[in-house]
Amino acid sequence: MKGLKPVTDGSTRPQGQRFSHVYLRSPDLLQDSERARRRAAAILDGIKDANDAYSILPEKLGIDPVVGVYGGVNWRLTFKDFETRDFLDFITLVYRYLNEKKRGPMYAPDANLAWRDGCRVIFSEENLSYEIDDLGGVHFKVDAEFAASKQASIVALGAPRYANARVEFEKAMKALSVATPDGKEAIRGVFNAVECVYRLIYSKAHKLTSADAIRELQALLQKLYSADPRALRAANPAVKGFGDWIDACHNYRHEEGKEDPSQPPIDLAIYLISTGSAHLRWLISLDPAG
Repeated sequence: MKGLKPVTDGSTRPQGQRFSHVYLRSPDLLQDSERARRRAAAILDGIKDANDAYSILPEKLGIDPVVGVYGGVNWRLTFKDFETRDFLDFITLVYRYLNEKKRGPMYAPDANLAWRDGCRVIFSEENLSYEIDDLGGVHFKVDAEFAASKQASIVALGAPRYANARVEFEKAMKALSVATPDGKEAIRGVFNAVECVYRLIYSKAHKLTSADAIRELQALLQKLYSADPRALRAANPAVKGFGDWIDACHNYRHEEGKEDPSQPPIDLAIYLISTGSAHLRWLISLDPAG
């Protein structure tokens, strides 16, 4: 009614926001979402210039569209049977398709932008672990903490002494930067970077194993923290955690004569990579020649 104003109570609560977006938002990013697919289908239904976008499916993805009862494509049912990779690829393919249509007459010349921006909103609100670039490409989304950890590790590896470790670490980050992230290669890259630094500290070590690392590092920390019992008590379980990380990563390292392990769940990969980055920086700080 005219003259009514929003009620304010002086609190810092978000005003005018959807309940689920404020109180029910999970801290964990999702790899896929049926709700996101349904919402994307609804956007596509509303874009007149995409009425023949179904031609992309058999040509680019080898998938047949689901035809509705009254003819035309039923995008909701079509999306429902997509693999995750197909759904993410289709985001990009529709953007390209609508962009190409600009060469001729269109109902809405900015339809490609409407599609891209609509999908961005969906990905954000449904908490998907992806982001969409300006040209419609889908990339794995990393949080601010992960990005800061990555940058800190690159800075720590800046000395010429760590050149080989930096190459391995950057390989790991590159494996995560593609539209379909390779968590297995990323884990291997971070492990190799950690191993490089460990072998610089312990030149006689042939490889990085949990038993050797725990023994050597506990001896080193005993000397470094001998005057600080509290620090030593805290460091010992941290070193054991480093050993556990080594053993965890070995599950995704290829061994000659054995089948290459399958891809890890992306949330597990990010956890192992983030943890490995922290171990990497700690080792560099312990390096007497660093």
